[in-house]
Amino acid sequence: MVDPLAFLTNTVACSGEDCQSVVLKSGAVDEHENRCYPLPKISELVFDMKRESIVLIGMAGVGKSTIGMSLAKALGFSFIDVDEYILEKDGKTIQEIIDEEGEEALLQLEKRRMYEIALPRKVLAPGGSIIYHADLMKYLKQNSILVYLDDSFENIEEKLIGGLDRGIVGLKSKSLRQIYEERRPFYAKYADITINCQDKSPEQQVKEILRRYLALGENS
Repeated sequence: MVDPLAFLTNTVACSGEDCQSVVLKSGAVDEHENRCYPLPKISELVFDMKRESIVLIGMAGVGKSTIGMSLAKALGFSFIDVDEYILEKDGKTIQEIIDEEGEEALLQLEKRRMYEIALPRKVLAPGGSIIYHADLMKYLKQNSILVYLDDSFENIEEKLIGGLDRGIVGLKSKSLRQIYEERRPFYAKYADITINCQDKSPEQQVKEILRRYLALGENS
């Protein structure tokens, strides 16, 4: 049987358009015909996880969507950016909802949309404000693996330069630092896995998440 940890951590997502396969790191991506391998379903690799889906939590700007897409491809799961999902369903960006209907309206809409997403075989990247819903977080904790992407305030602030209009709940009455300090204990409280993102590339973060995710599955 394939060792999932060795397989996943020694491959990279194929660059071929719409390709759902992986390429061995030792192989050249341009040798697509010879080096591309179909990705085994995670259930065929080693275990049947009760909480197989992954929900990424953390501040805006930490890279949830970037990491989420890579994780989903590595695991053969579907990826959902919840902000984009809300835009598709409701026809408004997160910032537009805040401006037109208020922050509380956004929080309730965000919660409702999260509940309606079928979790199995998904990687989700929701907004950073979902941690304000204790009932939702309890539900996610019971039905998914919560991965907290933790980064320094300085890194978050730098990544958000020019992007504070992306719909961050709380900015109307608090500074970004106040929101950061307020949310960190909640993220840490709910997380099954916490990843220190400082000085780590996206590839390194994904590799660490996969290693720890698979370890949880083996112990489940």
